[in-house]
Amino acid sequence: MITPATRPPRGDRRPAVSRDVVVTSRTTISEHMLRLTLGGTDLIAAVHDSPGAWVKLFVDEPDGFGEHGRAYTVRGFDPVRDEISIDIFLHGLGTMPRWASECAIGTRARIGGPRPSGAPSRSAKRMVLFGDETSLPAIAAILEREHSHRPVAAFIEVADERDRQELEAPGSATTTWLTRRRGEAPGSQLLAAATQTEFTADTGVWFAGEAASAHWFRRKLRPLTLAELHVQGYWRSGVGDYRE
Repeated sequence: MITPATRPPRGDRRPAVSRDVVVTSRTTISEHMLRLTLGGTDLIAAVHDSPGAWVKLFVDEPDGFGEHGRAYTVRGFDPVRDEISIDIFLHGLGTMPRWASECAIGTRARIGGPRPSGAPSRSAKRMVLFGDETSLPAIAAILEREHSHRPVAAFIEVADERDRQELEAPGSATTTWLTRRRGEAPGSQLLAAATQTEFTADTGVWFAGEAASAHWFRRKLRPLTLAELHVQGYWRSGVGDYRE
């Protein structure tokens, strides 16, 4: 059974470790979301007790020269089987979605980590999350680990309603699913939701998604008085292997 990660303690700044892993299972979560379970040795060293913490997955480049790496949220850790699970959104022509689509049980890879997600800390009395399909695993992990009674609002934009998921969230949380219409720019629904959201000084805001939308969130929200602000561009429209 895959369970939420519980080690090392939050705030631990140990150097990242590298571990060889092998694909042990593949599970379809939604129309375009694939969960890979990776087995290895001493993987607990690559798990962080920060909600939405991530590891970097490294796979061979298609031409066989070097490695390609992308960051993915740890969705669970099984200490008995020494396995972690990550969710990969299969979109575009990037190296990693293509590798995930084609990999089989027994395919080898490498992970490096851990790293915290930047999720709002307990000092923020209110939490607002914005993200698209690519950040859905992180949002899901953050909501699963939210055990306080503070108000939480999550806005999630998808292009295909079949990619909506049942999320485990506290009773104080509201989840709003936004469907991106054909021809709309990625993140447009999130921007509209943000313009209608009231941000108070005790609010922690977290955004991850398309890079142009990330730029808008930084420009609009940085001048505001907020408890915390974390903005990350995961991908850029029209770019296969984007890195911020």
